Amino acid sequence: MIANIVFDIGMVLADFCWYSYMTDELGFSEERARLFGEKIVLTEFWHQLDLGLKPEAEVIAEMKAQVPEFREEAELFFGNIIHIVRNYDYSRKWIESLKARGYRVYLLSNYPRGTFTLHHKKVFDFVDVTDGRVISGFERLTKPDRRIYELLCDRYGLKPDECVFIDDQEKNIEAAEKFGMKGIVFKSYEQANGELEEILRDGNA
Repeated sequence: MIANIVFDIGMVLADFCWYSYMTDELGFSEERARLFGEKIVLTEFWHQLDLGLKPEAEVIAEMKAQVPEFREEAELFFGNIIHIVRNYDYSRKWIESLKARGYRVYLLSNYPRGTFTLHHKKVFDFVDVTDGRVISGFERLTKPDRRIYELLCDRYGLKPDECVFIDDQEKNIEAAEKFGMKGIVFKSYEQANGELEEILRDGNA
């Protein structure tokens, strides 16, 4: 029987809109936004922030060093990081509807500690209606490491075979399934919700 729904955050419950953040919010040219993406966002540095083994200020300093010719832009990028994500309109309603049906809902996300704290307080409207969360930057573990799935279950007394995990990264779903969870690779709300309803019908028939 399925009792628990586990959500990733970025690109599932919230838009990690780093490119439009730079072009629309900060006024970067498309070329400059692409450069920042290649040298800062889509790099091992961002994974280091998610993992939380080094102080965030130290990692950010290393990231800024990748674009020495754009010092002012780098300060803008990190100084306005609150705008790098946006809630999806459906997120809170989706969670609340599942909870109203008796399911427990959890978050399992790779996310830098300081940035999550900021977004939790100022942006996200869905975190506080969940039943618990495991955020990588606080735990010094990231998906798809099996230990982070174990941590979620140990912390909240969950059984893997009673959980459905929804994430936009296939490798994270594969790891969850190896651990014993049901998994859905998120592509859109309509697709993921449809697959979830099928699993709930089959698992609770």
